[in-house]
Amino acid sequence: MVMMKIDEFIEKVNRNDRMEAEEIDGVITIYNDSDHEVIDIPNGATNLLEIDFIESYSRYNFGKPSREYLSALIEEFLHTPIKERFPEKKYRVRLRGFNSDNGHQYLTTKKTDGESRVFACALRTDLKQEFTFDEINKIINRPAFKGTWVLDMIRAGIESVDE
Repeated sequence: MVMMKIDEFIEKVNRNDRMEAEEIDGVITIYNDSDHEVIDIPNGATNLLEIDFIESYSRYNFGKPSREYLSALIEEFLHTPIKERFPEKKYRVRLRGFNSDNGHQYLTTKKTDGESRVFACALRTDLKQEFTFDEINKIINRPAFKGTWVLDMIRAGIESVDE
């Protein structure tokens, strides 16, 4: 089954020069190339009857290729389970008690020679320091961390990343 997240749906709509999409307050609004609102899709819609096709839609249609493109995207979006449409929440792990001249230290991973290293580092954009909850669980389940104080430190330092 193909899954389509809300941000992916919007990105794909925006690839077509004849239309543009944005999400506001839980509704994806699609505009034509004249900036007329033509379709409103609630984030929780599961069928076409929940989509609001603006009354004057026929005056502002897209042409057959663009309609077919948009129709396929909408169909894929509607078949995606609602819980799968939202991006996975990301977290940072502040390692309390670990500080440097550059600030607080965070759980960090970096692939080197095909192997993922785990270490502490101040916030840097070139290193992986934001993780899904599943990724954090994989890290804390490494044999080197089981039953150690590091495990407790990681669990205590989990902070939500505000997007």
